[in-house]
Amino acid sequence: MTAARMTRTMKMAASRQCAASVPPTSGVAGIRGFQSMASAVLALVFALSGVAHGRVVLPEPVNFPSLDNWKGDAPLMLDGYLFKPAGHKPYPAVVMFHGCAGAISVKTGRITSRFTNMAQLLNDMGYAVLIVDSFNPRGVPQICTVPLADRDIKNRHRVMDAYSALQYLNSRPDIVAGKIGAIGFSHGGSGALSSMDATTEAYGRSEQKFAASVALYPGCGWQSRKQPEFSAYGPLLILAGEKDDWTPVEPCRKLAARSQQRNEPVELVVYPDAYHAFDSTSEVYVRKDVPNGVNGSAGVHVGANPAAREAAYKRIREFFHQHLRP
Repeated sequence: MTAARMTRTMKMAASRQCAASVPPTSGVAGIRGFQSMASAVLALVFALSGVAHGRVVLPEPVNFPSLDNWKGDAPLMLDGYLFKPAGHKPYPAVVMFHGCAGAISVKTGRITSRFTNMAQLLNDMGYAVLIVDSFNPRGVPQICTVPLADRDIKNRHRVMDAYSALQYLNSRPDIVAGKIGAIGFSHGGSGALSSMDATTEAYGRSEQKFAASVALYPGCGWQSRKQPEFSAYGPLLILAGEKDDWTPVEPCRKLAARSQQRNEPVELVVYPDAYHAFDSTSEVYVRKDVPNGVNGSAGVHVGANPAAREAAYKRIREFFHQHLRP
């Protein structure tokens, strides 16, 4: 992705935020005022997209072809944001998959802070982090409010994007080939989960492997029922909340138990009193615009559990240190 394309992607999100916050105006003064606000929001994108743990981290915009053609005849070109650590090259790396709200917040026009926080945590460990934007290149801002049956972007698309990112990173001289992991959140967590499945088409086509993968509060329902059965070819860590009523943990328990019976390296950690997105910093609240939870129109609970977040961060550091260090 060129810097100009990255700017356009973020500017669209920033403009939506401005449009939502500025009352209708008329005349040149009103238009200029709106344009000034849009420019100010855009100027903050690069300054704030990488703010995490007290310092600014600016990503390198990149683009690479997906294994998916989407709705055309040629491979879809994906957008990515590469956060590089301090220190000597080459780096081990982690591919990061956003959730159903996308990589770029439609509210702020910035990369979501949960992702930049995790990128900084991993950068501090010496890993490069590539955040893959699977939505904006397909013209989709978010799918959280879309019923599962009506979603155009499916799990298979996320997995094809995952292996495309893996191929891209393995081709870079500043990345340690073969020492590339994956991590994903919610819908992206399902993608991170499926990225370790030896039965997927994308795995067979790519002829490459992730060294390890972390799936945070993924939906495991489809993977626990699919045929041929899910089969983990490498280390997989699933982190889930006991109270999650958006992507409930029970299918993940079923999948993990079956994998462990086959001696596959799958670990499930369930945090008590934790809801969906327990690693966020916002207080728990109810989203009633989500049609895919277990409570129907009553909505789903989303929000932070500080104890679970810290425990999850600790386990992620241990897991990647074990499997990704050169």
